[in-house]
Amino acid sequence: MVYDDPCSCIKPYQDHVKLWAEELKDWVPETIFDAHVHLGPPEAIGQIASTRLNEALLTFTSFTWEQAVSVYEKLYSRKNIVGIIAFGFPLREVNLEAANDYVITLMSQNPSIRGFVVSDPKDTKRTIHSFEKAIKADVRFYGVKPYFDLLGKSNYETAMHEFIPCDLLEFMNTEKLVMMLHTSGVGMAVPENQEFIKSLADNYPNIKIILAHMGRYLKVEQFFDFFNSNVINYPNIFLEMSTIASPQVYEKVLSRKILWDKLIFGSDLPYGLITGIEYWSKKTGPTFVTLDDYNWSDKKLNEQFVDLRRSLTYNTYHTIKALKDGMASLNLAPEQTRQLKQKIFSQNVRNILQISQS
Repeated sequence: MVYDDPCSCIKPYQDHVKLWAEELKDWVPETIFDAHVHLGPPEAIGQIASTRLNEALLTFTSFTWEQAVSVYEKLYSRKNIVGIIAFGFPLREVNLEAANDYVITLMSQNPSIRGFVVSDPKDTKRTIHSFEKAIKADVRFYGVKPYFDLLGKSNYETAMHEFIPCDLLEFMNTEKLVMMLHTSGVGMAVPENQEFIKSLADNYPNIKIILAHMGRYLKVEQFFDFFNSNVINYPNIFLEMSTIASPQVYEKVLSRKILWDKLIFGSDLPYGLITGIEYWSKKTGPTFVTLDDYNWSDKKLNEQFVDLRRSLTYNTYHTIKALKDGMASLNLAPEQTRQLKQKIFSQNVRNILQISQS
């Protein structure tokens, strides 16, 4: 199937290759706290240029709470979703007030939703206004979601200081907020990014930094470069696992027991519903190999990986599968495995957000 309308990409659920039913359902804990979810109504997004629809980032432009509830019931077979970290779609076409207001309304209606405010990289006062608006509604944003696309240019053309200004950091440090950070460039293997994060962690110790997608990488070796730096040792830096489908990455992280308290589960819904895995080569650059065809799909790449495509399903399932395989290689005792899964799927993010475990 080809998805032409980004607002119609939430298709009926399928367990395409029985990965959930036959392997993951019984392995995943009954309690899940999803640390990475985009929620927003269609009316929060303005007109989108046709050329933008060829970007994977524009696969989805809206995902309502009602849609999320329906998806969760099927995707994770009625597991107990005890909480989510939610924020709007940080796209350059977004109406930031409408996006943040939607999350404020959801927090007012459902205490399991912990909202992060999508920040304006050019106007921190605007971000603070949304934060204060939540307070007036008797709820509070737990953190901030800065994002490169709000500058109107590519992630690979952007430095992190451009969309994370100093006045935003000062405000976050005062309010002791959490940052959900999608790094720029090729991710945390870049020395400049490492220095930026270390400086941020040193100078703003009250900010907890969640590195989305494990800090990002194109090749596994780049993650290992990040892992071997001292950045990951900072007590206020954490790793969120959405889209990461490499068992070697989880094996490496979990080989150090001190990092068991730093890894947190995130689905990146609705993007976690993309039926495929990330792929990179010098010829294609960063892309996905997918079961389904999207506006941004590479026909030649699909033809090249026709056999692999038949084995693909939702990206979030491949992420969980990679975690499972990475943990299996550690040969942990059953009780250690149970405790570790509990940490990753709910306990660690509760600790980050300072939410009671009861």
